[in-house]
Amino acid sequence: MQGEQWEEIDETELTIAERCVYRTRRRAVELYLRGKTAKEILCATGLSRIAVNRLWERCCVKDPETGKSCGFKALVPRSKMKKFIR
Repeated sequence: MQGEQWEEIDETELTIAERCVYRTRRRAVELYLRGKTAKEILCATGLSRIAVNRLWERCCVKDPETGKSCGFKALVPRSKMKKFIR
């Protein structure tokens, strides 16, 4: 994944609903990385090409504190990638 290994997510901290959404999103991104077509990803996960592209972009966003990509953390429902600054 672009030269860096993404940190695994502790799924035990997620509710069952959040875990289902996370696993679907992760599978879609993994299929995308393997070069599967948009149609294959849609059939396997129900996510469109546009949705998968957005998820991929979220995963690649750099954490300003660590400089690392957000990775799989970005796929967790309601996860915040940017801190609120007032």
